[in-house]
Amino acid sequence: MIDLLQTLGSGVLVGLVYALLGLCIVIIFKASEAFNFAIGEFLIIGSFLFYILFFNETIPWQKALPLGLLMFVFFSFVLVYDKNLRLRMALPLGLTAGALTFFIFYSGLKLPSLINSPILRFVVALPLGLLAAGVVGAVVERLTIKPLLGRSPISMTIVTLGLAFFLRACAQLIWGSHSYSFFLDLPDITLEMGTFLFLSDPIWAGILSLLTFGLVIFFLFRTRWGLAIRATSEDQAKAMAFGINARFVLLMVWAISALCIAIAGIMISNFGALSVGMGFVGLRAIPVVLIGGMDSIGGALIGGILVGICEALAGTYIEPLGLVGFKEVAPYLLLLIVLFIRPYGLFGTVRIERV
Repeated sequence: MIDLLQTLGSGVLVGLVYALLGLCIVIIFKASEAFNFAIGEFLIIGSFLFYILFFNETIPWQKALPLGLLMFVFFSFVLVYDKNLRLRMALPLGLTAGALTFFIFYSGLKLPSLINSPILRFVVALPLGLLAAGVVGAVVERLTIKPLLGRSPISMTIVTLGLAFFLRACAQLIWGSHSYSFFLDLPDITLEMGTFLFLSDPIWAGILSLLTFGLVIFFLFRTRWGLAIRATSEDQAKAMAFGINARFVLLMVWAISALCIAIAGIMISNFGALSVGMGFVGLRAIPVVLIGGMDSIGGALIGGILVGICEALAGTYIEPLGLVGFKEVAPYLLLLIVLFIRPYGLFGTVRIERV
């Protein structure tokens, strides 16, 4: 019984990280009815952006220069269309963003030498890394998703498949295929109660994931921009008729999604090492959202916890019987069972379509 409770607790902590990944899929699906298959690649890029800032990792100038040019083009020409505004603000902003991008990637911010405390360095590097991840999400949306507005959502979904391969190739080109040591050295909050033992890193992962989940819900339901996102999610055409800029809403949704994915990636990397190959973890979001419901934010939370518990139970009780690797398959078996009973997920909206 004690082993069971220990396993359930560990599964819940990991499941909260999966729930955050599921939330990123849900908010994009609700805004555009497209499924983001590139979530694993966003997880890799967001983690590496934080890694550069926190550990002062640098790359050669030949690789840093194209990234700086990309930021210049995005801020100067893609984000702004008005010519007068471009001359007054966009070009200087683009030059600044491009120069900062090149400088950070080539020489680093040298936070380890400036800030000795790992906690303070984490507090400084985390917002900067998340901002960078949000910018990547915005760049991707403007260059690949925005041209498809007004077309079938399946077109956006297919684009994200190609985007996944492209982003993974870019990440591998920049950082290579080897693993990077990743240790945040956060305060030790290991919880030990009798025979129960919950390590510090999973607890931190659960806390930060749940906190991020709550902040996103607060943003969606308690702010004007959150109201605009929800209105666009309900009916994009009606939202535009009432003066809501649906294009900017979609840009904001992709930026928020990339930011949340980065937090999940940082927490997952802290369990061991960081590498380009860890993108497969993003696939855990598929059973999470399909079990909880593609358009249900609360369903993403429940689905993530169920997937985490299922994975933990399979790893504790089934794999020792000789079924090595069953832990990776168990969430998808749970998905099949749920879909047989409720094809729209546990909390998904049942849609009746007349033909």
